[in-house]
Formats: sequence, C-alpha cells, structure tokens
Amino acid sequence: MLISNVKVLCFDVFGTVTDWYSSVTQEGQKLSDRTGIAVPWGEFVRKWRIDGYLKALGEISSGKREIIPTAQIHKEKLLSLIDEYGMSGLSDADIDDFNLVWNRLDVWDDAVEGLSLLKQNYMILPFSNGDFRCLLDLSRHSNLPWDGIISADFFKKVKPDPTIYHDAAALLQLPPEQIMMVACHARDLEGAKNAGFKTAYVNRPLEFGPGIPPEEKPVPFDYEADSFIELAEILQKASS
Repeated sequence: MLISNVKVLCFDVFGTVTDWYSSVTQEGQKLSDRTGIAVPWGEFVRKWRIDGYLKALGEISSGKREIIPTAQIHKEKLLSLIDEYGMSGLSDADIDDFNLVWNRLDVWDDAVEGLSLLKQNYMILPFSNGDFRCLLDLSRHSNLPWDGIISADFFKKVKPDPTIYHDAAALLQLPPEQIMMVACHARDLEGAKNAGFKTAYVNRPLEFGPGIPPEEKPVPFDYEADSFIELAEILQKASS
C-alpha cells in the first residue's frame, strides 16, 4: 500500500546512499601506504568535497559556470589539493585512479537492504547532482536495486534549483505530490518540498566524518528516519 498516493521515491546519493567520507579517506590511506606520502586524509577529503565539489555546484547554480562532468569537477580540486599538500611524485595514472574514487564509493550498511524493502511498494530512483556515468558506476559498484536513474545533468541544472524538481516530475510523468524526495540534506528537501514533493529526512550524522555537528533542519519534513530500513517501516505503518 502506498502512503499519501506516493508512487516514486527519489534519493539523494552522495551522503544519503553512499558513505563518501569513509570511502575516500580509506582509499587515500591506501594511496599513502603505497607511495609513502603522508596526508591528513580526513581534512583533505572534507576540503575536496566542500571547497571543491559543493563550491562548484554553488557556482553552477548561480550561473557563474557551466555544468561539466562530475569527474572533471573533482579533478580540478584534486590537482589543487595535491599541490597544497605537497604530494609530489604521483603519476598521472595514480591521480586519475584516485580521482575516480567518487565513482566507486561504498554505501551505508542499511542501503541495499533498505532500498530493496522500499522497492516492494515504490518505484525507486536516484535523483542526484552527480552525472549519469558517475551514478551508473556507483549503482554497479554496490549492486543498487534502482528502477532507473535521474541525473540533474539531464536538465543542465543542479539541485536545489527550484525548477529542477518540476523537471524530474515531468520526466516521470507524475504530479509532484506523487513523488517523495529522500535525503540527508535539508536544502535538497526544502527545494523538493517547495516544489510540492513529499519529503523524508534520513539522518547521516557521520556524512562528513566524526566530530562534525549535525546540520540544522530549519523546516519540518514529512518523515524522518535513521536508516532506509527504518524509513520502510515508518512508511509501511503510515500506510496501514
């Protein structure tokens, strides 16, 4: 049975489905072990994500730059960080391989089981700012049970652009109220809510690693859970 006539669940991916912080820091440590280059990987990875990718998304959203492939955005910042941390001696192959760590991120422990449970009653798709190739690689890496893929790159915009949620609804040929956005990011869910989507906030307190305060949630969302498994249980109870 479906809750509130919702037919589709759309998922943010980076942070909500994938544990990017642990995945990238672990691969960074392997790089250090292999090359002898010592780096404070937690700090490095947060800069790569926040000052690199997220900053670039903000510039795209504001019209300051055009959308480029996800791997290209990551490599621009990676090259800057390699210089900043004095990581001399890396080959081009080392750099290119490490850059693609974002295409092979591991997922949170509850992800595959929780998505499979949710798929029993809903169509499930990623709706991410990552480009199609990145999302495809991530899906194959963890054998995620998606019914399809929606990349913001399809629309040449990025979330939380207020119009992109309507674009996704049009692609699905559904009214917004029949779609639920699932994310661990309040801004994404605010954008979806303002577009008429239902919303579910999934807490991922370790998204940016240990010791980072949880983000504020300035507006209430329809549902809140600590895992996809719990979300499936909440939606099932709400439907009965």
